[in-house]
Amino acid sequence: MAVQLPPALEKRLNKLFIENRLVSKILSFFFMPYLLKSGLKVNFDPEDFFAILPKRQINQNWYNTMGGAAILANLELAAGAYLFMMTRGEYRLVCKGLDYRFILPSVGAVIYKAAAEPEALGAKLATGKKFDIDLDVRVYRATPDAKPGKRMGSGVITFHVWPVGT
Repeated sequence: MAVQLPPALEKRLNKLFIENRLVSKILSFFFMPYLLKSGLKVNFDPEDFFAILPKRQINQNWYNTMGGAAILANLELAAGAYLFMMTRGEYRLVCKGLDYRFILPSVGAVIYKAAAEPEALGAKLATGKKFDIDLDVRVYRATPDAKPGKRMGSGVITFHVWPVGT
C-alpha cells in the first residue's frame, strides 16, 4: 500500500533530503533501500553535481567487474537525484526511457555525471505543469582520488516530471 503524504510535508522532506545527509540516509532506508546497499553517494552541488558508486559485492558480477545492471540502475538514481536537486524537491519524477551505450568495463568505482539544458529546464519549470525532459549522462571510471577518469559510457535518460500535489 502506497503512503500519500500531504504535499507540504512531502516538499519539506524533499528539501531536507537534498540539504541534510543524515536525513537523506534515513529516508533512503525507508523509500530507496537499494540506494543504501549499493553505496551510491551523491554530491548535491548544482555547480559540480556528481554521484560515485563504489565497487561492492552487491554491484559486481562473476568475473569481478561492475555489473551492467548495477551501472544502469544506479545511473537512473544518479540522474534522478540531479533532476530532483534541480527542481528543489518540488516535483515528482519517473524514468520513461534510457538509451545507454557501454564503451568500457568497470573494474572499480564509477562516477556519474548528468546534465540538462539549463534554459530548457528553466522554461519547463516556469510553467509549473507536467513535462518530459532528456538528460545527457556520462559514466566515468573513478580515479584513486575520486575524480573522473576514462569515460565508460554515455547516453540519454528521459524523465516524466510533475509538481508535487497534482
